[in-house]
Amino acid sequence: MAHHLGQGVSADGGRRWRRAGQLTAAAAAVALVTSACGGGSSSSKKDAVAPVGDGQTASSGAAGANGGGTTPGGATSSSAEPLLLSASPADGTKGVDPAKGIQINAAGGKLESVTATDASGKAVNGALAADGASWASTGLLAISSSYTVVAKAKDASGAEKTSTSKFTTLTPDKRLGLSHYAPDDGTTVGVGQPIAVYFTNPPNVKDRAAVEKAMTVTTSPHVDGAWNWRSATEADWRPQSYWQSGTKVQVHLGLNGVKAGDVTYGSFTKDFAFTIGDAVISTVDLVKDQMTVTKNGKVLRTIPVSAGEVPKHPTWSGKMVVLEKDATLQMTSSSVNFTDASDFYDLKVQSAVKITDSGTFLHAAPWNDGKFGRENSSHGCIGMGLNDANWFFNTVKLGDVVDVLKSANTKPNVTTNPNPGFDDWNLSWSQWLAGSAAGVQGQ
Repeated sequence: MAHHLGQGVSADGGRRWRRAGQLTAAAAAVALVTSACGGGSSSSKKDAVAPVGDGQTASSGAAGANGGGTTPGGATSSSAEPLLLSASPADGTKGVDPAKGIQINAAGGKLESVTATDASGKAVNGALAADGASWASTGLLAISSSYTVVAKAKDASGAEKTSTSKFTTLTPDKRLGLSHYAPDDGTTVGVGQPIAVYFTNPPNVKDRAAVEKAMTVTTSPHVDGAWNWRSATEADWRPQSYWQSGTKVQVHLGLNGVKAGDVTYGSFTKDFAFTIGDAVISTVDLVKDQMTVTKNGKVLRTIPVSAGEVPKHPTWSGKMVVLEKDATLQMTSSSVNFTDASDFYDLKVQSAVKITDSGTFLHAAPWNDGKFGRENSSHGCIGMGLNDANWFFNTVKLGDVVDVLKSANTKPNVTTNPNPGFDDWNLSWSQWLAGSAAGVQGQ
C-alpha cells in the first residue's frame, strides 16, 4: 500500500546519518569562512549507491540544494547530507518474526512513498511519519510468506532515490489454526448467541491478550463486549447483556502471524457476519411444570411440560442457548452415559431442540401424556405434548435463550455441567471479564 507525503510536511526531525568521512578541524574552519563569505564554485558529486537494509548503508548521496563549495585552499564542503535509505528487515533476510513488522528510514531526505506487498500482490498497511523520515507497517505480516518493499525518497535538491528489499517470514514449529466457529456466516440467530472460536491448539496464557486483540467484533448499533476463555482452545465473545434485536455483527479473525506461544503463531484469517433476530426467550418453571415463551417481551404461549425425575435424573438449571434442532432424533440412554439397566431407553423423538452438549433436549414426549404440567418423570430432558413441541420447534432458532429456573426439580446450575454448551450467560459481567486477557472491546 503506497503512502505519499503531502505538501507542507517538514523535513526537520528526521534521523540523520553521518557521512563516513569527517572533516578535519582545519577543513571545517575553512568551510566556515567560505560559508560566511558566500563564495566558492560548485562541484558535482556521485549518486548514492543502493542501500544495504537493516541499518546498514553504503556511503554516497545526491548533492545538496546549494551544491558543493571549494575553498581557496582547495577544501570541499557540502551544505546537505547524502540521501540514504535503510530497511528492516534487511534485503535477503529469511525467517523473519512476523510480529516485528517492517520499518523504512530515510536520512538526508524525505520518503515520498512506500509500497510493501506479499507474493500475491496483497498490500501491507503502513503509516508514514509526519516528518517523512520513516514508515512503519501497521498490518500483520503472515507466516511462511515473502515480501517485497519499494521505498522512494527525495532529498532537498529534488534528487530521487528508490530502494527495493525482499525478505521471507518464518515457518513456526506450531500453528494456531481454526477448528470451527459459531454462528455460521450469514445466519440470523437469537439474542443469547455468543461468538465462539475453536482453535486447533491452545495459545499460551501469556499470549491470550494478543490473540483476543486480533479478533475484532464490529457491531451496528455499537455494543461493547469481551472475549472469555471457556477452555484452553475455545474463546467466546458476548456483550454485557443479551444482544439487541436487529444488531448486525461482523467478526474479523486476523490471526495469521500473531505470536501465540514460544514457538506458536496464528496461521489463519477468517471473516464472517451474522444478524441478531427477534428476542425469543423461553422460561421453564419446574415447580409449576410449565414453560412460558416470549417474543420481544410479549408472551406467545405457556406450555405444560414434564422434566427430569427427582432425585434420580433432575434437569440442569441455568440460562442455556439453543444449539441445534432435529425434526427427528434417535435417543438412547448410552448417549448420556446412563449405565443402570433400569434406565435404558432407545426412542425416536420428534421436534428435538438441543440446549446442552451433555444431551439435554426439549422435545415431544407423547408417552408422557397426562403428566405434562403435573409430574416430572423424564431422564433430564424437558418433554411436552406433540402439538406444543412442534410449535416450539418451529418458533425457536439457534441462539435463543432457554432459562430453566433453579428449584428442587433441577440440578444446581448448568455451570457445573461438564458439557453445558453455551452457558456464557450464567456468569455475571465481572465474572466474564475475569476470564478475559484483553478486557472490554468493540468497534
